[in-house]
This record gives sequence, structure tokens and C-alpha cells, in this order.
Amino acid sequence: MNFIRKSQLLGVAIVFSFSLANTGHAATKERTRKVINHWNKERIEQAQPRNFVIDERGHSYLKGANGKKRLYGRSARAESRIIPNFGRRPPGGGGRISPGTIKNASWGFGGDVQTAAGRILFEMDNTAFICSGTVATDGTSGRSVIVTAAHCVYDDENKEFATNIMFIPNQDETTGNRTDENCDNDPLGCWVPEFAVVDLNWTRNEFPDNIAWDYAYLVVADSGSHAGNGDDEVLDSVTDSLPIDFLPPYVADGDRGAGSLDFTHALGYSGTADPNFMYCAEDMGTFGVDNWWLRSCGLSGGSSGGPWVQPMDEATGSGEIVSVNSWGFDNGRPGMAGPVLNGTSAQCLFDEAKVASLDSNGVVVNSNTCP
Repeated sequence: MNFIRKSQLLGVAIVFSFSLANTGHAATKERTRKVINHWNKERIEQAQPRNFVIDERGHSYLKGANGKKRLYGRSARAESRIIPNFGRRPPGGGGRISPGTIKNASWGFGGDVQTAAGRILFEMDNTAFICSGTVATDGTSGRSVIVTAAHCVYDDENKEFATNIMFIPNQDETTGNRTDENCDNDPLGCWVPEFAVVDLNWTRNEFPDNIAWDYAYLVVADSGSHAGNGDDEVLDSVTDSLPIDFLPPYVADGDRGAGSLDFTHALGYSGTADPNFMYCAEDMGTFGVDNWWLRSCGLSGGSSGGPWVQPMDEATGSGEIVSVNSWGFDNGRPGMAGPVLNGTSAQCLFDEAKVASLDSNGVVVNSNTCP
């Protein structure tokens, strides 16, 4: 395969696109077949959550489903450095719990969010991982766009995009017992994206110094990307989709709980509750200037990249995405952070995901020039 590096000015955003020659329906279909076949029983069973946690000193770790962890990213090379604003007490700790708070439960309401969200399988540095993502309302034809976390699509340690990415929407209704190699078990089958879009700041830094840019998009071609059960060809026509809200969301208004403007649902597919779709819900707070915070949320590894929805209509599973699951604290302490999407490069990246060539293998947007 011939990789070509090119830079171009799209609007005001400088984009570095790593392209593959000879794409199109036939090439997409063949790549889809190879990715689907790649995920055999053994590889799926070995897949671990790509779960980032941070301790009270500000050191970051990659933590697997078995609880084993290793120092990650910048922390692995400069362990003595302490991140500003990380105290010994989790943000929002103490105080009363908002009425209606859900810490970690199976989503039993169905609706739009259940068909739009799914599990993501992928590999980084020859290691299999799992994350979550959601089909976003993009208003374009020829492609569908999935919103997820940057750490689920780009390896900031080894400076490489993930490979063998596969998306399984509505896995909660699989006829199997857990994630397996049979896409005919899943109501909407399996889907293989063409490429991912990330912020240049995510790629140049290492976790946790890049937590502000832990959002990304996967682009799925309308033709040749599907395998297994369900209708073929167009992902966002066989699933529901959720709009992304790039306006400021509501933030903690006094712990009023369910029904208040800032009551937020976070959802995802964990490794420990496979194949169940899980969620937490409570009033949303802040953690510094880079992250929103759900102080009681107990979603486990594998839910990274899943949506934060505010407000959520549980009767229909509908609402607007205001963030995605990003990282939590170490040592089993509750709480989960999500990156701020409003006023950041998140919308600029989304716009690029809607127009970038489907020949791309990966797109890195220099957000310093975003409007």
C-alpha cells in the first residue's frame, strides 16, 4: 500500500491526511472482509478495555479488565511531575447525592441511543482493545460519522492510528452470550470505518497532558462497510443517530437531580458487563477547564468513548451528545471525566469528518487554526 502524506488548507484548518490509493467500493468491501475475519474468537477474548485512570498525584495509567495497570504516556517517563489541579480529594467529593442518581446500571429503555451506540474493537501496538462510540447526526450523504474518544482511535504513545477497527451497534440485543466473532448474532451486524479524525494536540502530547482533546470521529462509507446481520450499506439509516450539541451544556445547578437541566446520562459498553449496554446518570459538574465531571459514575473499562447525553428522554432514548467518556480515578474511586466539546476544536473536527476524502487512512486536524 502506498501512503501519501499531504497537507492542505480546508477552510482555515490545516489538515494532514494519510491516504490510501485504489479505494472505492471494491477496496472498501475487501478491507471490511479482512477486518471482520481478523476478529476471531481468540483475538476478541484477548481484547482489553483501553481504560485510562489517574491517581491522586496526577500520574496516569492504562488499566485492564483484570485490574492490572501500567504507567502510561508522559507519566511513564516523568513520574515525579504532578499535574496542577489534581488534589487528594476527587472533585465533587462529599455532599449529598442528587435524587435519581444512577451509578452503574443496565440501560433498559431501548430507543435511539441504544441503536446509535455500540462497541468498538480495535488494535494498537499489536494489542486488542475495546471502547464505545455513537453514530452522530451529520446531515451528509455518502458516509456516517461515529463520535468516540481520541484514545480509542489514536495511540499517543506510539504515534499511530488504531488498526482493524470494527463497530458493533446495539450489541445489547445480540443473540449471543457476549462479544464474539459472529456478526450474524448482532441485530445490525458489524461495520468497518474508513478512517479516524483526531486533533493534532492529541497526537503531539501524551496522556494525561492531552485530556482536553480526548474526542475523535470515525467515518464509515455508505457502501461496502457492513457484514453480518441486518440491512447493508448505510450505517446511519439502519441505526438511529444522536445530534452533537456544540453549545455550552448546563452544569451543576444545586444537585436537584433527575429532571433538572444539568442531569446528564453517560453510557457505554463495558468489558465486565459484556454484552450489556450500561449507564450512569446524575447532575454534571466541572473538573478544571478541560473536563466535565460526573462524580458518582461507576462505568467500567470499555465504556470509553460512549456518549454523554443532556437532556435525555428515557422514554425515547433521545437527546443531544455533550461529551464522551474519557477517564476516571484510580483505586476504584467513583467519578468520570468527559472532554469539553463547546468552544473547542470538536466541531472543527466534526466538520472535517463530514468532508474529508474517503481515501483517507487517518486525518489529523491542526486545531490551532480552527475558527
